Amino acid sequence: MDPLDSGALVGWKINDLGPRMVLQLQTMHRTENADKELRERAVLLDRNQAVLLANYLYEVTGQSKPKRRGFLQSLFGN
Repeated sequence: MDPLDSGALVGWKINDLGPRMVLQLQTMHRTENADKELRERAVLLDRNQAVLLANYLYEVTGQSKPKRRGFLQSLFGN
């Protein structure tokens, strides 16, 4: 097996455990005989790590974070 296990991200899911969460990642890999193989990995994160990861992904993609709507905005639209 290659020391860097690389593949294409094809899916993910979060299981909320309160102060921590489990991020389940699905990746697609090519095998030596050119077949495709789906692999799953579970990563345990605390909430601070999840926020740091989200902020980093926004930064590297050049996207902006969604703006929070205030209470009155949520009631009256806009």
